[in-house]
Amino acid sequence: MAWFNHLPIRTIESFEQLSQRFLHHFAINKRYPKTASYLFTVIQREYESLREYVQRFSKAVLEVPHVNPELLASIMQQNLRRGRFRESIAGKPPASLDELLVRAKEYIRIEETSYKNRNPSKRRAEEEGGHSKRHVSDNN
Repeated sequence: MAWFNHLPIRTIESFEQLSQRFLHHFAINKRYPKTASYLFTVIQREYESLREYVQRFSKAVLEVPHVNPELLASIMQQNLRRGRFRESIAGKPPASLDELLVRAKEYIRIEETSYKNRNPSKRRAEEEGGHSKRHVSDNN
């Protein structure tokens, strides 16, 4: 409303003119659809678990309206940290994102089991310190 109240008096002669000025003024707030190139920026973070990364990447895919499904598996594979999971899919690349996600679930189960079996006092200290390193050493 502040924008409207600061318009000079008698400078708007029609609704069309008001509409144009409004759109011009607030154009910066418009959200533009993300493109497939955005997905290349969704990279697995240093201490991000595979589960967290898969969830974040899957959410990012939903933000891209038109993306070639055949590219998704290779983009996700490229964005993974180095480690056993990335090596396993490099050795036998998945044919689709669905196949990649099925294989990721297996590694997620391994990752989380390994985390749960770690020294409980060490794990508790990490969690209380605010840095829960929820990854196994082979997935760095």
